[in-house]
Amino acid sequence: MSGLPQDVLIKLIQVLAQLASSDNAVRATAEDQLDKEWMLTKPDTLLTGLAFLSRNNSDPELRAFAAVLTRRVAFKSSPNEGPTGTKTVWESVQEETRVSVRTHYLAALTQESDRSVRNRVCDTISELAHSTRTKLHPWPEVYPAVYNCTQSTTRADLREAGYRIMNSSPSLLSGQSAEAATVLFNLGLQDGNLLVRLSAIKATVSFIQDTDHDTRSAMDKVMMPMMESLAAFKKAKYEVALVEAVSSLIELAERAPRLFRHIITTIPMLIEMAEEKTLEDQTRQVMLELMVTLAECSPSWFKRVPDFVTRLVPVSLEMMTELEDEAEWYMADDQEEEETDTNTVIGEQAIDRLSRALGGKVILPVIFGYIPKMLANEQDWKTRHAGLMAISAMGEGCGRVMEGELTKIVHMVVPFLRDSHARVRFAACHTIGQMATDFAGPLQKNHHAVVLTNLIPVMDDAPYPRIRSHAAAALVNFCEDIDKSTLGPYLDAIFDRLLSLLSTGTTFVQEQAITTMAAVADSAGDKFLQYYSRVMPLLMSVLRQATSPEYRLLRGKAMECGSLIALAVGKEVFAPHVQEFIKLLVQTQTSLVEADDPQTSYLLAAWARVCKVLGPDFVPYLDIVMPPLLTSARLKPDLAVLDPEEDVESKYAAEDGWEFVGVDGQHIGIKTTVLEEKCTAIEMLICYARELGPGFRPYLEQVREIVLPLLRFYFHDGVRHAAVATLPHLVSCAQQAQVGQEYLVSYWFGICVKVLEVMATEKDASFLLQLYTSFYECLDALGSGPSLNPELLEAFTRATDRQLRVQYGRLKQREEDRAANRLDAEEKEHMDEEETTEEAVLAEIARGIFTVLKTHGVGYMGHFRSLEPILATYLGDTNAFSRQWAIGVLDDLVEFTGPHSWPIMVPFLPQILNSVMDPQAPEVRQAACYGLGLCGQFGGAPYAELCSAALSPLFQVIHEPGYRTTENIYVTENAISAVTKICKFNNSHFDINTVLPSWVQTLPILHDEEEAPQTYSYMLDLLESQHPAVLGLNNVNMPHLVTVMVEALVAGVVPEPTQSRMVYILKAALSTLDAAITTTLWNSIAPEKRKTLQDLHYV
Repeated sequence: MSGLPQDVLIKLIQVLAQLASSDNAVRATAEDQLDKEWMLTKPDTLLTGLAFLSRNNSDPELRAFAAVLTRRVAFKSSPNEGPTGTKTVWESVQEETRVSVRTHYLAALTQESDRSVRNRVCDTISELAHSTRTKLHPWPEVYPAVYNCTQSTTRADLREAGYRIMNSSPSLLSGQSAEAATVLFNLGLQDGNLLVRLSAIKATVSFIQDTDHDTRSAMDKVMMPMMESLAAFKKAKYEVALVEAVSSLIELAERAPRLFRHIITTIPMLIEMAEEKTLEDQTRQVMLELMVTLAECSPSWFKRVPDFVTRLVPVSLEMMTELEDEAEWYMADDQEEEETDTNTVIGEQAIDRLSRALGGKVILPVIFGYIPKMLANEQDWKTRHAGLMAISAMGEGCGRVMEGELTKIVHMVVPFLRDSHARVRFAACHTIGQMATDFAGPLQKNHHAVVLTNLIPVMDDAPYPRIRSHAAAALVNFCEDIDKSTLGPYLDAIFDRLLSLLSTGTTFVQEQAITTMAAVADSAGDKFLQYYSRVMPLLMSVLRQATSPEYRLLRGKAMECGSLIALAVGKEVFAPHVQEFIKLLVQTQTSLVEADDPQTSYLLAAWARVCKVLGPDFVPYLDIVMPPLLTSARLKPDLAVLDPEEDVESKYAAEDGWEFVGVDGQHIGIKTTVLEEKCTAIEMLICYARELGPGFRPYLEQVREIVLPLLRFYFHDGVRHAAVATLPHLVSCAQQAQVGQEYLVSYWFGICVKVLEVMATEKDASFLLQLYTSFYECLDALGSGPSLNPELLEAFTRATDRQLRVQYGRLKQREEDRAANRLDAEEKEHMDEEETTEEAVLAEIARGIFTVLKTHGVGYMGHFRSLEPILATYLGDTNAFSRQWAIGVLDDLVEFTGPHSWPIMVPFLPQILNSVMDPQAPEVRQAACYGLGLCGQFGGAPYAELCSAALSPLFQVIHEPGYRTTENIYVTENAISAVTKICKFNNSHFDINTVLPSWVQTLPILHDEEEAPQTYSYMLDLLESQHPAVLGLNNVNMPHLVTVMVEALVAGVVPEPTQSRMVYILKAALSTLDAAITTTLWNSIAPEKRKTLQDLHYV
């Protein structure tokens, strides 16, 4: 019994009936009653009543609805908590209610005879179990009850239900060993009932995904029973189960591809199902998807599977031929998305993904075993179409291998621009366009003539506007990487066709013509000037006249093209049209009424480009531009927690921008189109702040308040990165606007606190890199002098110390994984990429420390001491990058704190001195040599003895075998520079006259442009003072010094004013030499260097 009065149950049944009504008014009234009466005033009664009805009512539809409504109500925010409350209704009700609800549902699980209702009961139990685990409301009865269902010997429906619950709540099995889980799942996977087997497959996959790494790896014995279940579904012609089961296995392949190595013998069976045309398209597609996913997730393994590639490629190519010549295709908008669930598209995507996963060496020979025959098939246009689209699809993955055969491939594709069948001509345009991206540079440079002379005429393909449009679209890609001098001879022909396309009555063709004009203008640069007077008035006419809703995208394209043309031609040429163009943009902006108007994003970008063109002259228009831009920047993401019973495809369609992620056992939908608009808006704010400087002052506060919370906006990486990249520009604006020191300090403090807070806990390496970059750029924007108070310095140091320890832990974990030799090829590649990213992060952390030391000097030393332990760890590590990194940071300390650095540096100096001769790492030697030079230049008296001791190893580096090789040249030149700085600034502990003769012979420095100027300035000082140790007895060193100056001048490493000074001294030195010596010297200089000296009037 429910324990509720009968009249209460009757009222509740009435509410449920009204909630299910097709009458919107009735349903709205019931929803209001449910929220304001039942949930607000009697949530315990509501949940108990729903649970009772889900078990005891005679109407199966009402029982199912009661079960669904139970979980929807239970996990809503409690209305009694207020708008800021975090408790759900389930958490706010009495424990007695929770016990009662659970009891009813466990009883319903075994009593319910209707499968549809039982499924709803299972879903509700799963939700309650999930909440039990995450919210600490114990429910010890649930696992035994669910387990007993799977063990039922008399009721297959109970076994199916048990596995269904385990699928939705795999955490119920938390702590189960791999052996116990295998026994449990294999019982269901070998069940005589196919529904049970399907449910068991889903539960098995869910458990493997949810469990820990070691348990996951030990679940190999469930793989073959799952494959046998697929065979059973096919034999029974139960394709719905086959699709659902393989879809689950695709998820497993993404998470645990290694497990599939245990069922390699079944791969031919899976490929046969993809080949079998008697099966439904969706069945074949999921089979192909499973194979491709495995290739992507474990490429090194599947490269070695016999016949895997040689059978999968023809299956994909065959699917690509399965298209119909429908009349609707010719009338469709070329910019509309193709259907993504056709065999043609699935096959093309498979070729693309296989190529990227397995690479050109594996894929190219197999595909090109088919393509020439496909292209030569004169009877079947579909086969020719598929052959061209396959070339298009494979370019990105096979690019390196294909590039060597590019001439042959181009001449293979180009003739089909004139094919007898329109769809084949379209495919040829598509392939050229894709190749222009995949082979950007070489294609444009070496094949522009054959491509453009054949592609441009396709824009005249009058009967078929879609093909004309696609030819113009291919031209966009081709022009993105073409030199304007190469493009110049084709501009007349291009613009003649584009203007012709613009005059057609087909809107999508006009839209594409304008897009292509923008791309061509952008590439042509100043060569576009002669077409400006023909094109710009047409664009203005579009903006003035095309005002109907169906022309919104056309107007957006016209705004894009006009603003890009303005950038291409510059402010002066654009001047006659600027006022009207801006007026039209304003009119467009005021006409926007729908949130999804396609003009919005074009308008945002067009305003930003006009701002770039006008510079400070754009400031008067900010008040027009900023309100909608700030609205877009404030957009909140559309989120949805998916209910298992919802029709996801219709309610959250992918074409509407919905994407899905799994979070804590639930599927969360995110509408990404909103996020893209938000990201674009933040990027536009960067543009205005950067271009307008102090003119952006009125918006500093609003923009700061928008972007700072976005540092933790985890829904979209682009938004986070754009938000943090905005901050230095805001600080720079505030600095330039002369807002007063008090305001500037307060404004920066608000930014810095948030940045350091995120910096301390950030886990994403790429964002952490951007965070440090923006931090030190802010410090640079604030100018010289301290900009961090002691509390902020301490926060920066704590955050940096923590991140350095995290990075070091990752470094050690990588070394451990590599030493254990347990990584396959793709895992090694992923690890290499991770290492590259984290080394870049360390470089930005070092730059952050550098900037703090530069701006705070001795004032930072007390905080810097906190970093000594982690610096010692890095310096003492076997990893060369770690040692180089630590030495670099210590170098900065010496540079910016000078003699004050001595107490901190004492324990590190022996290792730095030893690192000068590091036998394995040139980068470590270079950092150490550079650091010793800084000790000489900035260290003062405390470092005098060290500087004297450093000369011997520095000269040893300079005279090492191979010291001028590419690998060692920067080490050598940094060592020469270090000797220079020691001799010039810190020579009190040695006789400089004994060192200078040796130093002169180490010159020249010809590569390191940072170290060369100071070295040559010192050399010139010594020559001007006629220092005997440099000139040598009877000026014996002069020929060598002349050669040094000649080499330095030719190398271009000597900046002004040192360069002019060197030329003067060189001419003077030559005049003092004997004519024979001068001739010998001149003849010893390579002819091209002599010409350089003469061309620059150095001699």
